[in-house]
Amino acid sequence: MKAEAQYMIEGTAVRIVDTGRRIRVINVEQHNAKQYFIKTLMIIIISAALALTSSLFLVDHTHTKVLLDKKIYTLKTQIETLEHENAVLEKHIEDDNPVNYEKILKKAHLMGMDFPTKDRVETYKFRKGSAIRLYEE
Repeated sequence: MKAEAQYMIEGTAVRIVDTGRRIRVINVEQHNAKQYFIKTLMIIIISAALALTSSLFLVDHTHTKVLLDKKIYTLKTQIETLEHENAVLEKHIEDDNPVNYEKILKKAHLMGMDFPTKDRVETYKFRKGSAIRLYEE
């Protein structure tokens, strides 16, 4: 059974605590000062830990941003290089191999291909009241 009693001895506040196994005499002013010191120390340690953690996070975030900026710059450079190479290759293809429609038409006639005659071409007229309905939007 725990028992506590507070006394004033020669102007000093004293707390006597009986825990059942032993009796402790505590100077209240020193105890309060010690508790205040411990609380202050804990607040300082927690604040320092938070500051350290936030600064490490900020450094890591900045490092990641720098790496991403470097990658973006590298990718933009690669895109510009590829676009330039593509333009050069397309120009090369157009210069070396121009499309000659007359040559294609001649080759088609040699292979037996020809335009259809008028009797083979049929045209259809659309009447509005037909069975097929067309829906336009």
